[in-house]
Amino acid sequence: MKAAVFAEDGSISIQRVDIPELQPGWCQLAVTAVGICGTDLHIKTGILGSPAGIRPGHEIAAVIDSTGDNVELKTGTSVMVEPVLGCGTCEHCRSGNPNRCASKEFFGHTLPGGLAEFIQVPESIIVLTGSDIPPNITALIEPMGICVRGARRANIQLGKRVAILGAGSIGLLSILSAYAAGAEEVFVSARHKHQQEVARHFGASAVFKDSESLLEELGDQYIDVVIETVGGIANTLSDAVLLARTGGTILLLGAFKNNPSIPALRFMTNELTLVASNCHGQEGVRSDLMLAADLVRKYAGQLEVLNTHRFKLDQVAEAFAVAEDKHSNSIKVQLSP
Repeated sequence: MKAAVFAEDGSISIQRVDIPELQPGWCQLAVTAVGICGTDLHIKTGILGSPAGIRPGHEIAAVIDSTGDNVELKTGTSVMVEPVLGCGTCEHCRSGNPNRCASKEFFGHTLPGGLAEFIQVPESIIVLTGSDIPPNITALIEPMGICVRGARRANIQLGKRVAILGAGSIGLLSILSAYAAGAEEVFVSARHKHQQEVARHFGASAVFKDSESLLEELGDQYIDVVIETVGGIANTLSDAVLLARTGGTILLLGAFKNNPSIPALRFMTNELTLVASNCHGQEGVRSDLMLAADLVRKYAGQLEVLNTHRFKLDQVAEAFAVAEDKHSNSIKVQLSP
């Protein structure tokens, strides 16, 4: 089959790879859509170690192509994938947090990902989506799951005022997850015009060009929860400390390349809470991704604006170039194997 594979220098190309024998309890999925995530770009640039040989892609929409022994799911079923695979026996896995497992694997990084014609995964990490959602929208469930978990970790409740720093796909989807959790107002800082337009489309109470403008307009005692989604080398974690009201919460969703500093004295005297959230979990009756699937279904008609660019699998190098280019007006770049 065809699959996208990174080289040592971060370049990516399509190669022919063998399809392994299907294990008991596993399913082979025919991939219908895959989104490029910021994590994929981190892999490409070597932030997460050498990219050599890695087969990326974890924002996956697919149809079950075949099943191994002891599988209950049926072929032809529309699904998406929880990309985190825990050991299943440690305290974190048993409590529904495989993302905290010290031995976890990740499809699209340590395990072969979905930028391929087929992917094989255990039945246990498959989430049913229904054929009523098109593949390009189904592939948004995984990033929506990150935002759902973040809203839960930050304890966003009815009436809360939320500010979101950054308006990539995670920042924009966080608008919807914050409202779903009960937020009364959601404010967004978005640098680019096309991001600002989508933020308004998703119902942001107001949109600002940067954190400083947001702080100048709202002051430092208005926002209950600040969601940081920029990461990289930005100074937005410090901005979040300045923006959160006394007793407020900062949710860290952005992946930083460096070790950012914060105004520690202000953080202490204002008794702020910093909460981190990574991937998604399966706590409670319904997992983060199950809840995310419900949200994606609810907002399916609005979400199309996120998918700014689409490519075929053979165009994977071009797709990554567009996703990396800050001047391409891209938000979510997807491929259709």
